[in-house]
Amino acid sequence: MNHSTSEANHPRPSPDMVALGESMLTLRTRPNQAAFEWEVSGAESNVARYCAAFGLQTAWVSQVGTDLAGDLVLSVIEDAGVDVSGVRRLSDHQTGLMLKETVADALRVRYYRAGSAAAAMAPPIGAEVGRTTRILHLTGITMGLSCTCNELVLSLIEDRSRSALISFDINWRPSIWAQGDPPNALREAANQCDIVFVGLDEANDLWDANTADDVRKLLPQPETVVIKDAGNGTHADLGSRRYFVPALDGPVVEPIGAGDAFAAGFLVGVLRCSDNVEAALRLGHITAMSALSQQNDVGPIADDATIQRLLDLSPEEWLSASLDLTATRDVVL
Repeated sequence: MNHSTSEANHPRPSPDMVALGESMLTLRTRPNQAAFEWEVSGAESNVARYCAAFGLQTAWVSQVGTDLAGDLVLSVIEDAGVDVSGVRRLSDHQTGLMLKETVADALRVRYYRAGSAAAAMAPPIGAEVGRTTRILHLTGITMGLSCTCNELVLSLIEDRSRSALISFDINWRPSIWAQGDPPNALREAANQCDIVFVGLDEANDLWDANTADDVRKLLPQPETVVIKDAGNGTHADLGSRRYFVPALDGPVVEPIGAGDAFAAGFLVGVLRCSDNVEAALRLGHITAMSALSQQNDVGPIADDATIQRLLDLSPEEWLSASLDLTATRDVVL
């Protein structure tokens, strides 16, 4: 009762960014260790946590079970500064689980998410957020979770009453899709969004697209298509002009979560300096190094002075720049 009264007296400000999608409790084993470690994983909440670290008003919308896993997921995401008041808890569905194993120096990931609370999401969940936030971030992962999740994502994208920009990360996960025609479904959804993120490797798997030009021909409608070319760099195609910023050099501990971190950095750049696409791309690369330097999906971002120094570099200086955040390794944001 006291909590709700406090919220009534001090209503939350409208969020700058809202992310919708599943988050899971992740159990991890490490070589020569008998005990599990745990963390929270989820492409959309990863983006929300990074955006919150930059000081944005950020919210996450989803469903979790009324189980311990759901408690832990909510606690970690809320502790990162993300508003979780839009998360529903279901007593008849469990929270999804991910297992990470390191076998012979290779990372193996297994998902236990069938019938999860998030997979039961359906319209009109999240319908209001697109009318109050500046950016609504969605991914192709949610589309593949279930038929109702697919309907939910499409309903949010197609809602003409929304004022939010729709950010959509393809996030191609073939193991998730059990129905439909994923290549066409993802392409049609992406073409209705404002900002689209896709890896060149994903585009090749989905549509046999080999170049940034190929991708833009397949996705002609979004205002901005961000095409990630792994360690080479990233393109931002605005239709009338294309920008390219090489990847930032630095040590890589684990690649999982780097795409989410990049998307968050780019979106922060869009909101803070919408007329400087190259700065947004740089901020994406800077934020990606936070994930690359960690075995966790989300790690601490670089300090403000370091970020500004990197943003101020000339194009020539950027080519030789590097960022090492391994000193913060395994610190969870």
